[in-house]
Amino acid sequence: MMKGVRHAESNLYQALFELARSISGHTDLDSLCCGLARSLQRIVAFDYLGLILYDPVRSRLWLRALNGKELTGVEEPRMLAADDSNPPGWVWTNQKPLVIRCGNEETDWPQFVGRIRQLGVCSLALVPLTVGKRRVGVLGFGSRGPAEPDAGELAFLERVASEFAVTVDAHMTRQELLRERDRLRVLFDITNTLVSKLPPDELFATIARQLVKVIEHDILLLTLHKQDTGEVELHGLHFSSRQPFIFDYTTANPNGLPTGEALATGRPVVVNEPNFERFPSPVYRRFVDLGVKSGCSVPLVSAERILGTLEVARSSGNPFDEADVELLVQIARQIAIAIDNSLAYRELAQMRDKLATEKLYLEDEIRLGQNIDNMVGESSAFQALLKGVHIVAPTDATVLILGETGTGKELVARAIHDLSARRSGSFIKLSCAAIPATLLESELFGHEKGAFTGAVAQKLGRFELAHHGTLFLDEVGEIPLELQSKLLRAIQEQEFERLGGTRTIRVDIRLIAATNRNLKAMVDEARFRNDLYYRLHVFPLHVPPLRERRQDIPLLVRYFTQRYAQRMNKRIESIPSSAIDLLTRYDWPGNIRELQNVIERSVILTKGPVLQVAMPEAAAIIQTPAARGAGVAPGAEREIILRTLKESGGRVGGPQGAAARLGLKRTTLQSRMKRLGIRREFR
Repeated sequence: MMKGVRHAESNLYQALFELARSISGHTDLDSLCCGLARSLQRIVAFDYLGLILYDPVRSRLWLRALNGKELTGVEEPRMLAADDSNPPGWVWTNQKPLVIRCGNEETDWPQFVGRIRQLGVCSLALVPLTVGKRRVGVLGFGSRGPAEPDAGELAFLERVASEFAVTVDAHMTRQELLRERDRLRVLFDITNTLVSKLPPDELFATIARQLVKVIEHDILLLTLHKQDTGEVELHGLHFSSRQPFIFDYTTANPNGLPTGEALATGRPVVVNEPNFERFPSPVYRRFVDLGVKSGCSVPLVSAERILGTLEVARSSGNPFDEADVELLVQIARQIAIAIDNSLAYRELAQMRDKLATEKLYLEDEIRLGQNIDNMVGESSAFQALLKGVHIVAPTDATVLILGETGTGKELVARAIHDLSARRSGSFIKLSCAAIPATLLESELFGHEKGAFTGAVAQKLGRFELAHHGTLFLDEVGEIPLELQSKLLRAIQEQEFERLGGTRTIRVDIRLIAATNRNLKAMVDEARFRNDLYYRLHVFPLHVPPLRERRQDIPLLVRYFTQRYAQRMNKRIESIPSSAIDLLTRYDWPGNIRELQNVIERSVILTKGPVLQVAMPEAAAIIQTPAARGAGVAPGAEREIILRTLKESGGRVGGPQGAAARLGLKRTTLQSRMKRLGIRREFR
């Protein structure tokens, strides 16, 4: 096996010196072995040189480097047991050299011998790599032809291995120190970055950029544990470009996963080979099918609870050692603090936004002063409505309030809320007719930052604001057809996603809807979803128009008069009976809202203790013969029409014309003008 005279004792030190020079300056094990092979082949006859190192974490021997391309077919993971079951294990265990002749059928390791014979190796010499009492590994010399090294040649190879072991050990120590330096630097960088980043998306991206520098991985996931459902949210931090890891879900049940075990125990869970018996979850099998062979699940532990886990997985099969796990635990501690702060920041921001919005609603409610005690009326139609309100309020059922514009549908909705078990929660309203169709979805369900142009910040929708309270959708018939399916799902399932978001948000709300339109006719015309109509039409309430409850008008007039007089610090002691009579006879197309506005205007214009009703009596006078028979002179009627024509700029018809202002048809007003001798130039 030895060449020429190079094996002489006098040349031994010269040979070792040359070997030392040939392997100096190399920065990795492959180049280190190649340098040793090139120099040693001038002294020793061999074709292949293999470096087998001991892995204390796995208690295995690992083939780390080869100098010949012919052996690139060696199967992964190139691991061997550190015992007598194989030749390198025997050498490492016994610390003695070993020569294997592959043509010898009586060998103790026929499987190993057969394998290297298939690779073209005819003989193999193995010597231990040892530094002091520490066993580093094994150095192997393979030949394609028969080789019979004698005792002197083996002694020389042992001496070479002894010197080479020092170099390998120093190299590995240096690499470990560099790796530790890099890990500490990354830990420091992660700590500094995390304390300055609050939004979760920024946190996750930062973690991925830092961790990839020191921990080999193909998948990096962060899971957040949802206390209410027990599920975990999956946040993808990093996926290797070598693997098309695609998931069609954002939440998962942690039971049967390493994640679940880490959450339950609060300790890291390391899995270095697939184990379906221990982890039967189909989600785990999905990861294995995608190529994952080893993984580590580290819990994110805060001061009060376990927030989730940091999941790191590899498809290479390289196991996670103690150093990997220790670093991940340190990083997880920092991540847990940052995530805890981030979640608290998000919850505080949402609470702040919700409280600010609820404050607006509360101020609105205080300003309007509308509650169950303000529902005034004695008519049979109104009492029937109140009876329905008292029946449905405690049931938490969906209510559909029907009625003309201005009849007080919102007041009925507030009464239902105030009489329900949700009275301590928020009463959130939304007029679907007042919001452009393009923004209505955002108003209902909220949106995430960047969901659309102009979405510069996250916004909570009315469904979230009404959590544990009541959501009142006025003019529900104005909701676009394409949005009705999402509304139906939110009502039925009590869950939705914000616009531009993927996280499912669950709420507990009671829905009350109102409309002045004929929804059933809209269903027949395919302008309103049939299923949504029946979902809303659980308990319909009809609010009668004011003309169908005329006996309530005097009560309402007195109520609104005292209310506005008190607000304006005026003392109004009486209302003329003639005015009450005229107001009662008027049809009030605008219903209670119109009456309320008229009384407010009248209180403003009244200068003494007697209410001076402004304007609506004119419409009553000129449209009802009974009113004219009550003592109103034709001259007064003429004066009213002339004043109204002047206010409308001489226009008779149209929405701003005198006829509309007086509550008359255009032809009726024209007839009255002709009878009273009002010239056409006023039209």
